[in-house]
Amino acid sequence: MRPRPGKMFDSNLNHTMKKRRLLAAILLAALCLPAAAQSETECLAFLYRSMPTPDSVDYPRAYWRRQVRMALKARAEMPWGQRVPMWEFENFVLPVRVNNESLDDARTVIYKELVPRLKGLSMEQAALEVNHWCHEKVSYRPSDGRTSAPLATMRNSIGRCGEESTFTVSALRAVGIPARQVYCPRWAHTDDNHAWVEVWVDGRWRFMGACEPEAVLDKGWFNWAASRAMLVRTFDYAGHEIPTTATYAPTKTLHVKVVDEAGAPIPDATVDFRLYNYSEFYPLHTATTDAEGRASFTTGYGDLQVWVSTPGAYGVRKADAYTTEMTLTPCHKTGSGWTMEYDWHVPVSTLEEPDRSVVDTVSDNGRRLQAEDKIRTDYQQAAFYHGDNEVLRKARSNWRVLAQFLKEKHPQAGLVLQGLSEKDLRDVTLDVLRDACLMSDVALRSGGVRVSTEPLRPYVAYLQRRLPKMTASQWTDWVERNVRVDNTNNLKQLCLSVAGVYDTRRSDAHSRELFTVAGARALGLRAELDPLGKARVADGDRWLGLKDTAAASQLPQGTLKLDVAPDVMYYHGYTISRMVDGRPQSLDYADDDPTVTEKFRKGLQLPAGDYLLTTGTRLKGGDVLTRSMMFSLKPGQVTQVPVCFRSSERSVKSDLQLDDSEKNARATSVQSAQ
Repeated sequence: MRPRPGKMFDSNLNHTMKKRRLLAAILLAALCLPAAAQSETECLAFLYRSMPTPDSVDYPRAYWRRQVRMALKARAEMPWGQRVPMWEFENFVLPVRVNNESLDDARTVIYKELVPRLKGLSMEQAALEVNHWCHEKVSYRPSDGRTSAPLATMRNSIGRCGEESTFTVSALRAVGIPARQVYCPRWAHTDDNHAWVEVWVDGRWRFMGACEPEAVLDKGWFNWAASRAMLVRTFDYAGHEIPTTATYAPTKTLHVKVVDEAGAPIPDATVDFRLYNYSEFYPLHTATTDAEGRASFTTGYGDLQVWVSTPGAYGVRKADAYTTEMTLTPCHKTGSGWTMEYDWHVPVSTLEEPDRSVVDTVSDNGRRLQAEDKIRTDYQQAAFYHGDNEVLRKARSNWRVLAQFLKEKHPQAGLVLQGLSEKDLRDVTLDVLRDACLMSDVALRSGGVRVSTEPLRPYVAYLQRRLPKMTASQWTDWVERNVRVDNTNNLKQLCLSVAGVYDTRRSDAHSRELFTVAGARALGLRAELDPLGKARVADGDRWLGLKDTAAASQLPQGTLKLDVAPDVMYYHGYTISRMVDGRPQSLDYADDDPTVTEKFRKGLQLPAGDYLLTTGTRLKGGDVLTRSMMFSLKPGQVTQVPVCFRSSERSVKSDLQLDDSEKNARATSVQSAQ
């Protein structure tokens, strides 16, 4: 019997529904157990696709898996987690790395502490509350260029702006709020820079001062300074630059065309857009000309130096605030001597400069800040050493590590500690200190375990077990033969660890120089970086470097004597740059070392070649009078150069000559009344 049409329909429907339910059950099973694993796998794959080589080498996969799980946990459990678009999540929540800091497990620690505090808050309220929590933990203090890890910053309760912003970004990401560090690499109006935080809230990017909470977003002490910025930028996870200058200041695009003497365009020329700051012309942006000889840069309304270099020639010109088109011909050759004097004008602001002299105790936000200052002070009183030992006092929360190290009475302890900065004392580990004691006195006196601003890890015993005893020449030859330079996948220019370089036998160029110095010291040799960042290893009375990097220490030397007043500090009035491939590269000396000027006054040996002396006089309002002098240093000769400063009736010491960070430090809890 044929079934009735209705029955057949019902039967087909039941069959279809059963199939659908079966498929749904299978899909649900795939989504419930494997889905979490698949999501985790996808996140790991995303990180590893663009991960800087040092992160993939120096941190195990288990570390990254823990961080991914915490990011997914925040995405699932925080009320705004699922509202965050995938691109923002992948680039500004999932990544652990913010700057060049050592990586830690801050995400887990911060999540546990912050989640109860954010219950019932909107996304915007939560972002503001996270910043208040950060202010309870950390206040501003200037320090060296190494960026401490978020937990180290928190435990020591201080950080420069780069560390405060790294810490705040880490805290926001820990609770699933997209955040990124933005910074002005150099101000135009004063000798300094600054970093702060942008946070993604309900569909758009907003900004805040790191560990400097205001009652509202898009407000900070730096608003006025940022309105005069020539460049504000951030980066996505892959390291691609995201210009954000237009958020803070008016912008224009400067187009440069590079041509030869016949007017023909020059492709593949290097164009540096440079800004005067700290007595040098700092490259804000570097571009390569296209087939038509063109390059461009979007910047603020201030003067810039445009420096163009091609093989065998270079050219330099000033672009004033309103220049949008420029044609430039590389007309200077190696050995050219010249002097240029320019007046540089900085952007003006329509905003009123904030009064940082009045502490806000009236508003609710001001009262909160005072209470948070007390929370931080009480923590410091309880957690830090307050006795007579200066080393332990400087170590702050890390004092117990230093106390244990001193208690062990290593014969080399004194020399080990001499090679560490004050910041090192605050986060150095016991295994690094003990490992350093395996160095010879010669190696310790040439710097110890600290080479530059790299993260400190034990490496001495590691290399001593694997390397035979070598002379200086044998060691530099070994590095040249065995360590291949690979600059890919390291746009942030992170330092690869010594063990990482040895194990992989490849490294970016800078990390290889660090490895050369560190390895030499582990072998008992005297070694250091020269002012251009190149490794040099002592071989008796001479220095050896890596031949394939044309180490300056191996070139014929001349003596430079500067006729300069003894009280003028390097980077605070003058700098010396060496010409490398047609571009000036500043000699890097400590800006707080008064002996640098004295050494130049007496005569300092440097590789023969072309050098650029730059001097500047900062005027009231921020404008600068500069003088640049190109000269040649001859092998075996003494070259004496006068250091001349231009002056003006406006050449008076003004408040603008203070670092903005310094002014900020003066007024830790200074806020505008709400």
